[in-house]
Amino acid sequence: MVTETVGNLGMAKRNLRIVTEGSPLIGICEACNTQFRSYSPVKEARQTIQSQFDAHECKRLDDSQTG
Repeated sequence: MVTETVGNLGMAKRNLRIVTEGSPLIGICEACNTQFRSYSPVKEARQTIQSQFDAHECKRLDDSQTG
């Protein structure tokens, strides 16, 4: 697994993954599993979710949240 430092947490590289295409549009941060939702039309929803993702700060997952 490729890693890069996110803050000082040494977490996996941040990546936004879209998990649903309908309404709501849902995306998750693959580094910390933070979920982002938008009920806007798809094009606007993608922009909203990308902005939410860009603004968030990853938090380390505790052992109960990791696979």
